[in-house]
Amino acid sequence: MHQVALLSWAMAAGLAAALTTNPFYLAPLGAAALAVGSSLARDRGPLRSFALAAALAVALRTALALLGPVSRGSLAAAALEGARLAVVLLVVGAFNAASDPGALLRLAPGRWHELALAVSLALSIAPRTAEAAARVREAQRLRGLPTSGWRALPALAVPVLETGMEEAVTLAESMDARGHGSGPRTRYRPEPWGPRDALVALACAAGGAGFLAAELLGAGGIDAAGAGHVSLALLGALGLLTSPLWPWPRR
Repeated sequence: MHQVALLSWAMAAGLAAALTTNPFYLAPLGAAALAVGSSLARDRGPLRSFALAAALAVALRTALALLGPVSRGSLAAAALEGARLAVVLLVVGAFNAASDPGALLRLAPGRWHELALAVSLALSIAPRTAEAAARVREAQRLRGLPTSGWRALPALAVPVLETGMEEAVTLAESMDARGHGSGPRTRYRPEPWGPRDALVALACAAGGAGFLAAELLGAGGIDAAGAGHVSLALLGALGLLTSPLWPWPRR
């Protein structure tokens, strides 16, 4: 899938998740994010990391509600706010797992190349860190060292940070050796844009616009107070946000 189409999905799904706390919209949106991430992932490590962060977001937001006046309504509201953040994290994780930072960088206009490079490197941090942590944990397990519990965190964090610093230095040296920033950019074999990519981009734009319109009009039970009312139009918008999963005939 073209990176622009994938970016369109991520922006529309993230917007929809950020605008609603209705569990009847958040649940299918979160499931769609997991499905998109699993089916299109180049590496599922980032998706698992963001899924864990999503679960922690719900737990922490609910726990924070216990610091104030506790009631069934306050706990439910806190849990739904945590669920909204969790779905946003799932969308980001799915995009991180399925996107190609190098391809995204090549799509950036010349004047935004430096900003796009920074974003591209930032997107690659999560999967590279997850890979480094998995390697360090496996090495510690083979050596008979503890790999679980709070006491194992320092022994895990130090090698991971050291690996990250070494990779950063290597990347800087390689960019300098290739003359980064010393001349005009060239593009080799641009990624083709096909009918499926156009359909996904248009469908996701329409789905995100549906949630934005519901927020501006205060309709569709988009917040938790309207959880008893589910709009068929917004359910249709959710269906549009699953367009990356739609079957498409092979060429």
